[in-house]
Amino acid sequence: MEARASAAGMLAAESETGGLVPGPVAVKSAVSASGIAVHGFRVERRAVRAAWAWWRARHDRTGLVPFVTTLAPRALVEHDRGEERWSGGSRDLLDSALRAEPSEVMAELQASRLREMTDLYVPPQDDADRKEIEECELLFDPEAVAAELAACPEPGPESTARTGLEGDPVWLNFVEAKAGYELPALFPGLVRTPNWSGHQNRQLLPADHVAVLRHWHERYGAEFYFADSSTLELVVSHPPLNLLEIARAAVEQYVYCPDLGDAAIAGDQVRRSVWTFWWD
Repeated sequence: MEARASAAGMLAAESETGGLVPGPVAVKSAVSASGIAVHGFRVERRAVRAAWAWWRARHDRTGLVPFVTTLAPRALVEHDRGEERWSGGSRDLLDSALRAEPSEVMAELQASRLREMTDLYVPPQDDADRKEIEECELLFDPEAVAAELAACPEPGPESTARTGLEGDPVWLNFVEAKAGYELPALFPGLVRTPNWSGHQNRQLLPADHVAVLRHWHERYGAEFYFADSSTLELVVSHPPLNLLEIARAAVEQYVYCPDLGDAAIAGDQVRRSVWTFWWD
């Protein structure tokens, strides 16, 4: 209890000193069923990106990972309760997730998605079936995607992040963690993807989110920024520049979030500093 009060007091005092929000900062706190504390305060949408970045730069000192959501700490804790496979985060779940090799999980998810898409045509009965399989395989082939991207115009200006829109305030919340990619294991309700499907009803689980986000964090400096159940946003410090690397990342994004459309569409997003995903 004393530690939680201390963290909440520090967040309020330093946010006020830093001028992150006008007036007094009212920090709320809650604790999950597994004992994970979350603290947060409301911020106007137009100011939240700067506030998030300010606190993100202080993570090494505080040990607290900031993230943006529409849920207050108490609502986040309640939102994470339930019997679904993506509910009930814990430090034990995180420890298990971190034992996996991120690149191997990414490869397994890609293989599962491809098998799901081609299962109807395996074994192929005729040339039409073989053509369908080949076309599906090309969707996951970085060289084929790179060739398609080379023929496309350069991406336009950065689009406005969803959390940058005018409207009601959102919450800047904080959880003790090494990095933002750990959050889906601590609070699985932050990112729910029930419509993702792999071979034999394979679903995206909290450990998969940890692995994918850790993979992108280590490669591209992707940071967990905003999550609201079916929507996720990452702020990316060094997106890939090489065309083949862009294509590889685009394939990974398409595997992770088929709602993007295809890898070529994802290739436009890959070159930007904000990556947005949605599952609906």
